[in-house]
Amino acid sequence: MIRVLVVPYPGSLEVVGGHVTQMRETVEALGRAGVAAQIGSPERAMDGDADIVHCFGDPRPLLRLGRPRGRLVVSPIYLPRWFTLGPYFRRPGYQHVLATRLRHHASWVRRPGAWIRRYRDFQDMLRALAAVDLLVVNSDAEAALLRRDARGRLPEVRVAHSGVSREAFDGDAERGRELLGIDDEPFVLSVARIEPGKNSLGLALALRGLPYRLVLVGSVLPGNERYLAAVQDAAATLTHVPHLDHRLVRHAHAAAAAHALPSWYETTGLSTLEALATGTPVVASGGPCERDYFADCAAFCRPASVKSIRGAILRAVGDPKGNEREVAHRYTWDRTARELIDAYAA
Repeated sequence: MIRVLVVPYPGSLEVVGGHVTQMRETVEALGRAGVAAQIGSPERAMDGDADIVHCFGDPRPLLRLGRPRGRLVVSPIYLPRWFTLGPYFRRPGYQHVLATRLRHHASWVRRPGAWIRRYRDFQDMLRALAAVDLLVVNSDAEAALLRRDARGRLPEVRVAHSGVSREAFDGDAERGRELLGIDDEPFVLSVARIEPGKNSLGLALALRGLPYRLVLVGSVLPGNERYLAAVQDAAATLTHVPHLDHRLVRHAHAAAAAHALPSWYETTGLSTLEALATGTPVVASGGPCERDYFADCAAFCRPASVKSIRGAILRAVGDPKGNEREVAHRYTWDRTARELIDAYAA
């Protein structure tokens, strides 16, 4: 029996999000497939007897301790160079986007040392990825972005798609409204951490004038309390639920008119996938990785444009594709486990 130790990035389990769901569901699915898998610390990877050490996120904290005894596999959940080193947008609107880009480029002149440190850190991360035995990414698009940025300096790259649990298909709309404290009022749901990268502010602005309440389910990433206040000011009507047990989120999805995640960048968007499982129409920002998953079922938008987000919401609600559950059925955690086992065997 293969023994797999899944190693999270230090501190990442303390922040609720799709990365935590991915790790835990992967371990459970590997167990159902007959693989002895568990989550452990970097220190345990050094001292343990795992055949495979599967690191999620940046592998450098693990590699600083040395080389683990087992073969080292990394799922980087990769953010490409243009996003990592580019400007950090806090709100949509082309005027704001242009101003942010200008400030970003001006910082190269005013603080060249800081920009050089960011660039060197990114290159150091790529060198660490090149030093592992195998890379496993969530989509063909993520693999292409990684290969382009690394310019060929990588080990083998395999794809193991993200999944959705069997329970996610059993959402109860009435139960969802009860959990959220909402009666028959139609609402647009967004399940994500509260931070600028998820573009909740753009979603709030887009819903102005539309007959939908905005419902946000997710904790505030520390340091982003002022961002939540800006979202509250922008929203005509808003319900914010800081935490909902992941096993219950499916009920909220089932009750929503649509699920919207107009993020500035996503590798998959697990909450989008989970919304599809309940038959709920979805809005996504249409990045390359999202299109790999949702090209034939989502209403895509440009995250920089409030008008584009609003139009995508209207299309999703007014003209749903009707194949939402069908698409979700393609992606199961058991499929993830099978693809991982094939990658481990390689």
